[in-house]
Amino acid sequence: MRHASLLLLLCACSEYDLAAPPEQVDGVIEETDEPDVIDSSDPLEAPVAVCSANPDTVRPPFETSTFYGQDSYDPQGHTITNYAWQLVAAPQGSSVSLGASGANATITPDQAGIYTAQLVVTTDDGRVSDPCTADLNAIPAEALWIEMFWEQAEDIDLHLLAPGGSLESGTDCYYLNCTGGLEWGAAGQADNPSLDIDDITGTGPENINIGAPAFGTYKVVVHDFEWGSDYTGSNNVTVNIYVDGQLEFTATKPFTGEGAYIDYAEIDWPSAAIRGL
Repeated sequence: MRHASLLLLLCACSEYDLAAPPEQVDGVIEETDEPDVIDSSDPLEAPVAVCSANPDTVRPPFETSTFYGQDSYDPQGHTITNYAWQLVAAPQGSSVSLGASGANATITPDQAGIYTAQLVVTTDDGRVSDPCTADLNAIPAEALWIEMFWEQAEDIDLHLLAPGGSLESGTDCYYLNCTGGLEWGAAGQADNPSLDIDDITGTGPENINIGAPAFGTYKVVVHDFEWGSDYTGSNNVTVNIYVDGQLEFTATKPFTGEGAYIDYAEIDWPSAAIRGL
């Protein structure tokens, strides 16, 4: 009976007592590390925003481009339900915005330079993509392109005088006579100036261009039109001059009084030499 009881006791305790005891190091019992629990379930991949501009080079302010996001996709096969477009970079002085419609967004640049659009897409289960960006380059096609913008909203007018020209005459391209073009020089349109944008209440831009200027020296003048606004504080006005699509001159000057005319530059043609005034 004594042997049978001992056998039963050993069997009852063997599940616990017969396990290997914890190791001792220098008399200290080290606890056995529990195995890490590994979560084998990976989070769902994010959707992928794919964007591009087509065409990626246009002529401002006459040509329109479209930013396309229709190739965006979700690796999990869910439906993309939202396309969030944003214009994140544009030339200083530009006032354009994106006309977004679902997967696509249109733009008509109003100034020369690079416009960058950003797209973020969202799926029907709420997952959001990393942003995608695409660039559009607006390059004037005309040999001479002059643009202007300013800081405070009021009526500022850009003038371009023909060689030997005088202000507010037929030899001055400005808002009163040049919005549909003005006949200068030889017959035909190439040497005629055109005021493409006349901004009365904002901060610009305005621009005047000539496809192929006649020989001579042109003058760029800016006028703070006294009847166009009530703003009378200091206002910084910037003029950029492009020759064959390249920025060759920029100047910013403060206007501090209504009605002021300020000379900015003279442009010699065909040398395209520009002299600040």
